[in-house]
Amino acid sequence: MSKEDFIRFVKANPSLVDYVRKNNDRWQNLYEVYSLYGEDERVWRKYLDNRDSSIDELVSLIKNVNLESVRKVVDGLQKTISLVQQIGSKEDYKQPYEKSPVFGDLDD
Repeated sequence: MSKEDFIRFVKANPSLVDYVRKNNDRWQNLYEVYSLYGEDERVWRKYLDNRDSSIDELVSLIKNVNLESVRKVVDGLQKTISLVQQIGSKEDYKQPYEKSPVFGDLDD
């Protein structure tokens, strides 16, 4: 297993870069695993399968959402939309022109 083969393997599996960054691991350690086991899926599963950690992060994020603050934001948005709709409907309405009795002589 050459260094070029390892580089090709890493390029084909970009989640390895995420693994190294998130776990503060060293490329040397991964290269040694590659030298010993090659591209055996069973060995690389823990490095490449980030779906479990992504799901865990998503669940954690959802658990930390304050539903009361979300409700307040949604209520505020609904009120704002309603106000904009009311303003828009008032601007669309125009009263018809009627002659004023005070200026009746000027309309000739």
